[in-house]
Amino acid sequence: MTTPRVLIIGASGTVGSKVVKEFDKNGEGIVLRLATSRREIAEKWQTEGREAVVLDLNEPTTFASALAGVDRVFLLTGYTADMLIQSKQLVDAAVDAGISHIVHLGVFTSRRDIIPHFIWHDLIETYIEASKIAWTHLHPNVITDTVFANITETGSFTVNWRDMPQGWVFAADIAAVAATVLREGPEKHGGANYWLSTEVLTGPEVANILTEASGKEIKCITLDPASLEAHVAQISTVPERAYMESAVITMKLAAAGQMTAQTVVRDDVLTVLGRPGTTMTEWARQKLN
Repeated sequence: MTTPRVLIIGASGTVGSKVVKEFDKNGEGIVLRLATSRREIAEKWQTEGREAVVLDLNEPTTFASALAGVDRVFLLTGYTADMLIQSKQLVDAAVDAGISHIVHLGVFTSRRDIIPHFIWHDLIETYIEASKIAWTHLHPNVITDTVFANITETGSFTVNWRDMPQGWVFAADIAAVAATVLREGPEKHGGANYWLSTEVLTGPEVANILTEASGKEIKCITLDPASLEAHVAQISTVPERAYMESAVITMKLAAAGQMTAQTVVRDDVLTVLGRPGTTMTEWARQKLN
């Protein structure tokens, strides 16, 4: 048997870069290929001795060469309505390339949500399943890293759903699950949906936990969804605006307490890795001290 080659799409992004770090810690039994839309990044990785390719989700002509010789793919797309086109064409190319396993990063969907981008992910996952390629779907709740982006510099973070609860998960845990699934392959994980929601907390509750665990004051700025809506109206590109309009719908539902399917703990980090997901307390002690 040949060693499986794993392609990481979005290898320089918030989650993708952490998947790469997981493989740097344990890449036994696989060959890793990194994909980026930026040629200069691919060339930099190549000079570092990595296997790297240019794959631009908006340019299907880049798919075939990037997928050549690949067995397993980590698929995630950008925050744009074009995710539908991108994913459909990527899956078609994966079929042509003989890919054996797609690990898709989606959202914490109930499959009955009225949020457009949640529905888009549902459709993408249905198309992946129809392709007959073995699949595993990862369903993260609110990715904490995207909310905490500037927390060390500002000592604060912002939520746009007032003081209502949300389910949270850290990108490092998503990445650890993704890397394990990709390493162990479809024989163990094919046909599985993994739900990643470690804690259910309000923004102010998160701030209190981080403050107590770190010994540093961390503030939560709680805003109304209307504050985000005003910003979204100024986005000029249609696909990006459509996605962010969907994000506003999410915030409005959350602020109204109507995200009941998402305000739950479902910790498949434990299922896959044998350890529970990282808590806010643990993260603060590691990162804020």
